[in-house]
Amino acid sequence: MRNRPAIEKCILSFSHNRYGARREADRFSIGKAKREIAQGKRGISHLILRAEDDRIDRLKFLFLINGIPLMCYALGNVLLSGMREIAVVGSVEVKQVLDLFLETVDCRGKTIRFVPEDPDNLMLISTLLRGGDALNLQKNELVLFQPGDLPFLYNLSKVVEDRDIRSNNLIMWLNSRQAMFSDYENQPASEFIQRNYHYRCIDEKEGRLHDVKEPNVYPINMGAVEGDIIELLHETRKDGKILNAFFSKALREPKRMLKMLPVVAHHFRKFDKDLKRFRKEDDYKFGMHLKNFIRGMSTLLNTPATAKFHDDPAFVGDVDALEDWEDYESLVRFSEIKYGEEGLLKIHPFGAELLRFREKAMPRLKLKLPMYTDFNGYINDIYRTQQMGYVPFDKEGRYETPNLHTPMTEEACRWYSTQTERFSPAV
Repeated sequence: MRNRPAIEKCILSFSHNRYGARREADRFSIGKAKREIAQGKRGISHLILRAEDDRIDRLKFLFLINGIPLMCYALGNVLLSGMREIAVVGSVEVKQVLDLFLETVDCRGKTIRFVPEDPDNLMLISTLLRGGDALNLQKNELVLFQPGDLPFLYNLSKVVEDRDIRSNNLIMWLNSRQAMFSDYENQPASEFIQRNYHYRCIDEKEGRLHDVKEPNVYPINMGAVEGDIIELLHETRKDGKILNAFFSKALREPKRMLKMLPVVAHHFRKFDKDLKRFRKEDDYKFGMHLKNFIRGMSTLLNTPATAKFHDDPAFVGDVDALEDWEDYESLVRFSEIKYGEEGLLKIHPFGAELLRFREKAMPRLKLKLPMYTDFNGYINDIYRTQQMGYVPFDKEGRYETPNLHTPMTEEACRWYSTQTERFSPAV
């Protein structure tokens, strides 16, 4: 097998599934957050969820970060990369933002196509297929699938130019706490993105234990990886349930399950014993040896696949919850306090274009999209219904939240300013 050596096409998803009713969505979100608080979790998540009966579609990709739609940050990230063609999948409102983005911002010679989401089928596989059809993918070509809720993931070169692209049809870029925040035990503030890590992974080659979260970016050969396992992995990726996906697939493919028996036997014979070499006691949902996991994944998928770690916190910094939105709003506001009105330029290499969009396009968008007519009031209302105990904007529109002046926000600003200074966009 010999794939093309680099990824030049991207499916950028600004689509997300919807609950049948707002009451149902709020019950789930509030219940999840209450359980996390009761369990003493680090990452508390009041999820931003869509519902079919919302007057204004609560689509997180449209939320403003310092007056600029979240989706514009994600668009800027792919424009900075070596990718040449981008399929944007989303709603009617997403298209309205995209149209003004393309009118206002230099797209650097890239081709961007809008693909409407299917309101009656918002499953991941539908989004992938719709986006893939717009890109005319070849059999030996990986595409980057990326949810559009990663506002500061601008350094994509390691993903799209990875040497393992040639010989693998799926690459799992795992989020490792130890790789991203190497000194978190001695310097707690250095872990400026708080998440719950449900998986454990032993890298035998390095002799190291990793606390792991599921990937947020997926280089994938859509012609080689079966659609049902893509959907299963997506549905079970949260809260340590990924093992369910493998069992579900194995039940449908008994021949592959026979090939998996040595992998399973190795896991049950060795993992718990090896884990105790690193930690005597641990609470986790699923554990794996990296080499054994890669072997099992390739066997079950019936195609070459691999998994690896990265050291960039922006990979794990998605915006799933109000707390995540607040982290980024505080980050950009803090950068303005530290560096002045154009502080965004110091922490994001696409900052100049984003500020131009805010100046030129946002006055028009405020007339088109109800969410933007009074975004401060809109998000304050969401905070109230989610029982957050405070609101981010006061009556005069000033932003003041508990995390604006914390050591973690200051550390995030320092980290991103250093990365932005070093960053070289792709030609």
